[in-house]
Amino acid sequence: MLSTNNIAFTAALNPDDAGPILTQDQIWAGLLIKIRSAETFVPHGIQSTTVISETTDPHTGNPVTQREVIFIEDQRKVIETVTAFEPSRVTFVQPDGSIINNIISEGASGELYMTYTFEWRHPGASEAELGMLLEKEKRMSKMAVEETIVAMKQLAREGKI
Repeated sequence: MLSTNNIAFTAALNPDDAGPILTQDQIWAGLLIKIRSAETFVPHGIQSTTVISETTDPHTGNPVTQREVIFIEDQRKVIETVTAFEPSRVTFVQPDGSIINNIISEGASGELYMTYTFEWRHPGASEAELGMLLEKEKRMSKMAVEETIVAMKQLAREGKI
């Protein structure tokens, strides 16, 4: 039986105009850096990122990156296929079928949001195990979005995006 936790977390990128104010172009530039250096954006979750290859999807023209990430908690190494869909989404696919999306969206008044969606696959997990994993994954998703926004604002202050 395939067990999956589906989670989404959204945060405002420029709440109450807290500086520096990030533009859509800066946020996209930040996500492109995140593909190659996830630890810069999620320092409490990812230890390192190594790019294995970079290609272009022949059907869509979208850039595709193969990378290895090492997670801090369990030192697990995962090879991810990362596809960038400019200017709004980056999709990360893991070998077990888990899918993560980093999405830039715009609200009704033009405000910008960062949403991460997670489709975490846990083959063979019991309902109780899936429930425990869900709570942990919810905390992790919130942390990942919030840490990414902090990192993007720092990169903007440094003039890197």
